[in-house]
Amino acid sequence: MSKAEKRHTWAEPYKIKMVELLKMTTTEEREQAIIEAGYNTFLLRSKDVYIDLLTDSGTSAMSDRQWSGMMLGDEAYAGSENFYHLDEAVKKYYGYKYVIPTHQGRGAENIISKILIKPGDIIPGNMYFTTTRLHQELAGGKFADVIIDEAHDPDSEFLFKGNVNIEKLESLIKTVGARKIPYLY
Repeated sequence: MSKAEKRHTWAEPYKIKMVELLKMTTTEEREQAIIEAGYNTFLLRSKDVYIDLLTDSGTSAMSDRQWSGMMLGDEAYAGSENFYHLDEAVKKYYGYKYVIPTHQGRGAENIISKILIKPGDIIPGNMYFTTTRLHQELAGGKFADVIIDEAHDPDSEFLFKGNVNIEKLESLIKTVGARKIPYLY
């Protein structure tokens, strides 16, 4: 890694390869849109959102290498060379026997939930993401928040609020039993 690559910067060190014009909305339009959505950000129309802080899944510009990969990729419906490259890499580096590509993490967590969770299971985690919790509940499980207390305190300046509270986790295991916990999220 070069000295320039190690240097800290607040600006992203990339050139944007493509832009899309966004609709500029007024404060009044945004307030009306969120009221009409019942204050549910998932029900907002994308045309009414100027800065999307709901997710980081697929919302940023692609790099020049990602675009070139798209242009060079084998987009066959079945038997795609790109699938075989992915399959070989996953098996080589992770040692997995089977590979199921998904479009995003939420597709993968839906599959994992259906496979691992049985009705009545408890899934402890360090704060849920909405689709994760939905997939767990649709599979018959129940999410249990075992994150540190600082995570729920917006005034706390604790350095990493994603830590699992080990005491909460141990207490949950003692209460429900390890057999009712398929995994820690």
